Amino acid sequence: MFGGRGSKRTEDERGGDMPEPNKGLPDSDTGSGQCPRCGTLSSFETKVTAPLTFDGNHLNSHDQSQERTFIDRLSVLYCRHCHQGVVVVEEQYVGDQPARLGLQAGGSIRWKGIHWWPLPSATSMPDVPAKVARVFGEACQALHARCLSSTAVMGRRTVEAVTEDKGSSTGTLKQRIDDMGKRGVLQPSLVDWATQVRLIGNAGAHFDPIEEVTEGDAQALIRFTREFLKYLYELPAELGRQRGGKVPGSPSP
Repeated sequence: MFGGRGSKRTEDERGGDMPEPNKGLPDSDTGSGQCPRCGTLSSFETKVTAPLTFDGNHLNSHDQSQERTFIDRLSVLYCRHCHQGVVVVEEQYVGDQPARLGLQAGGSIRWKGIHWWPLPSATSMPDVPAKVARVFGEACQALHARCLSSTAVMGRRTVEAVTEDKGSSTGTLKQRIDDMGKRGVLQPSLVDWATQVRLIGNAGAHFDPIEEVTEGDAQALIRFTREFLKYLYELPAELGRQRGGKVPGSPSP
């Protein structure tokens, strides 16, 4: 986060049908993804499922009894890397549409995760200032909860926090980004990345039914912002450690 999860498939070496690897958060349909607890791309075992919302319909079973049908459920998955449990609320899809909409007359049924516990957050970023990492973590949580406009706003706020941390604290966000470029804090490509995050963030902050933030927009924003933080903080810190402990740009003792 959290298109095509659980729907795209590839062939194994014997020509059999197998799911495409999932890089988002896990659910019982994909059986794989990034663990909200340990942050590792892992496979998962489904231990328990239980219905949550019933739709008022019934299915006749072989013994003539009736079972209530439902449109969402709770699943408990165990991560095979950290061996901890993850709770997922999953929505039923028929074809490519949520079953609750009643738009599909037929199609394959699958279960798509929509909420997770524990809440996923940004992976540990010890080289990023805590105030910046905290805001970015909120952006990641918003994406995993599919709150797309909130993702955009918090991604924009992450860039704003970076400009504050890097000494550009006055003017509009555009002026701050331009100032960082003029001072050489940001290379031209990073100015472009920051600008893209700012524009998507603006779309999330202002109501416009024509210019809604899409899931692709939100995912791209998180990718841009993550790389932005890597180039500004993590790579210089790693270089400093390789050179004997002094981070480039840090003041002399």
